[in-house]
Amino acid sequence: MVQMSKRREDSATWISEIGPVMDAKLKKRIEKGRAWRVQKSSTGVYEVKSMPAVVVDLEEGTCSCGSWQYSGFVCAHVATVLAKTCGEEESMADYIDPFYHVVAYQQTYEDKIHPVLAMDIPDFTQGTAREIKPPRNRRPPGRPCLKRIRSRGEECMARPRKCSRCHQLCNHNRRTCTEASKD
Repeated sequence: MVQMSKRREDSATWISEIGPVMDAKLKKRIEKGRAWRVQKSSTGVYEVKSMPAVVVDLEEGTCSCGSWQYSGFVCAHVATVLAKTCGEEESMADYIDPFYHVVAYQQTYEDKIHPVLAMDIPDFTQGTAREIKPPRNRRPPGRPCLKRIRSRGEECMARPRKCSRCHQLCNHNRRTCTEASKD
C-alpha cells in the first residue's frame, strides 16, 4: 500500500515521456554510439558502422542486432541513428514501446489499496494448535557460482582490446582474429 502510494506520487513529478531509469539508459546508449558512423540507405533504412555493422529500419521497427525487437526499447544502434538524424531526444519516445512511457507507469499505480483494519486480521497468537514452520531448504552440492548469468538483452561491459594481428580496437584477440593476414 505504501509502495503503491509512493510510486504514484513520484511518477506525478516526472516531466519526460519515459521514466528516469529508462531515460538514463537512453542517454547511456546514445553516448555509446557517439563514435559510430551512420549512413542512410533509403527512406527510414540506415547502416550503422559499429563492430559489427548493423542495419536499422525505422519504418519496420527493426534492428539487425535484434535487441530493439526483443525488448521494445531502442538499442544503442537505433538511439545513434535517431540522435544523428533527428537530433532531438524527445522524438525518440515515438520509437520506444508504450510500456516504457510514464503514462503506462502511472496507469499501473493509479488504483488505490485500502488499508486493512486490525479487527479484520485473525489473531494467531492465542490457542492455535498448528505451528507453521519454515520450509526445509537444502543448499545444492558443490561450489556456488560467482559469475552471474546475464539475461539476453543485458549489455556486456567488456572493454575493447587491441588485436595484435589486425591492430584494431575490437572484442577479439590474435588467436580468434578473422581478418586476412597482411603477410
